[in-house]
Amino acid sequence: MGYEWTTSNLTDVNINHNGSLEFFPSSTKAETMAILTALIVSPQNSSINIYTDSQAAIDTFHKSSNLISISSRRFNKINNNILWSTVHYIIDKLNLHITLYKVKAHSNNAFNDIADAQAKVGRLHQTLTSINHRHLPSQMITTTWNNEIPIDKDVRKCIGTISNYKRIEDYLNHPSLIDIKEATAQHIINWSCTSKWFNYNGHETATSTQHTKDTAWKLNVLRLIYQH
Repeated sequence: MGYEWTTSNLTDVNINHNGSLEFFPSSTKAETMAILTALIVSPQNSSINIYTDSQAAIDTFHKSSNLISISSRRFNKINNNILWSTVHYIIDKLNLHITLYKVKAHSNNAFNDIADAQAKVGRLHQTLTSINHRHLPSQMITTTWNNEIPIDKDVRKCIGTISNYKRIEDYLNHPSLIDIKEATAQHIINWSCTSKWFNYNGHETATSTQHTKDTAWKLNVLRLIYQH
């Protein structure tokens, strides 16, 4: 996943920077890293105007600036909270005044088009840009997955999503389910709807022997469907 920023107010030359990211890719994460890396090279005590086509990045900037000093628990539920923690740390250390403006995407804005094009180049970088979150004063604790991947979003939801994918992977790797695995690869199965069907409980109690039997029957039906 690539990100990029370019200056727009220099008379003789424009400065560009691009790079690549890993883990939990999203367009908002790319925009956030672009903002972060632009701020870190800004002069102290300066006013910075940032133009972005990401309304989500603008909204999260304002939301995180309020929560970072109010509730660490709520702040850590924000997506890309490590990057936002770093953004606010840079703003504080360099005494920057930041104003964000929304630019309409794909509107033939010359500088926005440059940033979009260079972001595609940035994703090819072999050396990834990462943040050493262990030295951020506001980042008291960061959960990591498998001692490798920092979880910079709502931990409960994220772990739930990872666990669900792991269960599906284990399920699809069973030798008797090769047809279902092939159907999944071809996007024939909607696993979101399938999950809701599996979890539906038509009985009054939360747990029951009959509900367990119903779930087993659903699994058998699913397997039989793709064997014919």
